[in-house]
Amino acid sequence: MKVSIFRPLSIIVLLITFASCSNDASSDEQPNNSAATYELKNDYTYSQIETEVLDLVNQYRTSKGLNTLETINHISNVSQGHDVYMISINTLTHALFAQREENLKATLGATAVGENIAYNYSSAQSVVNAWINSPAHRANLEGNYTNFGVSVRANAEGKLYYTNMFIKK
Repeated sequence: MKVSIFRPLSIIVLLITFASCSNDASSDEQPNNSAATYELKNDYTYSQIETEVLDLVNQYRTSKGLNTLETINHISNVSQGHDVYMISINTLTHALFAQREENLKATLGATAVGENIAYNYSSAQSVVNAWINSPAHRANLEGNYTNFGVSVRANAEGKLYYTNMFIKK
């Protein structure tokens, strides 16, 4: 009897984990107390799907009467690093969010940081729609932010990983 209860509960916990998003108020990770130094990386070449994600996020914000966000290439570089990490461990995760947050605060002077991630959506429209339909992800899309960046990377099987990060300066 206990096994039959455990399975559904573990599936629910797994689904909640994969449907989550992060922002500076909800990170459960401990900040890295080491004196890390971060290098500002301004070079970034956007793919078509990345540009579409950025445009769709701004179109959504405009439709809600919110300010559009300005792209900062460094945010996209940080997002790309997270995509590469998720691909390397073959898991969708917000692990190490505290380090990404610290990086953006140290290099860009961010006062708030948010993050949406996704996996295996085939188009910019489908991933943005999924974020809009998720209350936690939508909160980041509608958050009090000024800038953003995005990275979309494919794993060896061609499945896409998305990291969309937001900051307030």
